[in-house]
Amino acid sequence: MIKLVLSDMDNTLVPLGARHVPVRTLRAIHAVLDAGVRFGPATGRDYVELMRFFRMDESCFMTGIFSNGKRVRADGTYVSTTLLDHDALVRIDRALRGEKGMFLVCYPADTNLFNPAYGVGTTSDELAVFEARTSFNGAVVDEVPDIDFVAATIACPGGPERMERCRELVAEAAPEMRVASPIPDWFDIMPQGVSKAAGLDVLLDALDVSLDEVIVFGDAENDLEILRKVPHSVAVANATPEVAATARHHVGACADEGVADALMEVVRANAAGEDPAFFSAS
Repeated sequence: MIKLVLSDMDNTLVPLGARHVPVRTLRAIHAVLDAGVRFGPATGRDYVELMRFFRMDESCFMTGIFSNGKRVRADGTYVSTTLLDHDALVRIDRALRGEKGMFLVCYPADTNLFNPAYGVGTTSDELAVFEARTSFNGAVVDEVPDIDFVAATIACPGGPERMERCRELVAEAAPEMRVASPIPDWFDIMPQGVSKAAGLDVLLDALDVSLDEVIVFGDAENDLEILRKVPHSVAVANATPEVAATARHHVGACADEGVADALMEVVRANAAGEDPAFFSAS
């Protein structure tokens, strides 16, 4: 029986650029919760962004893996928090300065619904492109502010070759960090050893849930480790080829609310004492 469902956010649960989770998907999440199954995000997003995405309905993410594993929440309590090393962010910023269009975005650990992420060493116009695309509110600064950050990303327009160049720059400037791409032209930054998969170990221990009682939905590179870890890994139809090949099960596209349909099937299957139909359809 399934006891926990985790889902990536961008391009899995909510279309990229959308400000809110669709209403039908919210209803499906509540149907799962009402059936006694925990639900939560496994995402690069953090608390404030999740509040906005879920229309201020915190019950949808009382449990989950936030900021690509840098925060883990179990039944409303943070059981793990990892902050980013300030010096490493400074070194990454300096490495990006000579690359046209590349810049660092830092997300404070202590923030509010205005979500003032900091675009470092960029322009308002350049920042605005990614604000609209990835749904955050930013401010331009000259240097990395000397405060605690729970997340950081890199804007990297220009296609695969530029993305590879960015990977090399980060690896050289801050080998204690790594990057993963949730969407084209964009990287998440994590400390080595921190990931959604590592966060899952912490979460399952806190909840006393086993790997075979979990379903995880995803679509992109930063989902690969956690999808490889769980027996019931699920790719949405719009997933990258690598994610589609990695996942054991498959459901409809994000734009068609494939996860919502799958959630309702989990409710039905648990009540009937069966596996969800999409397990055998994959």
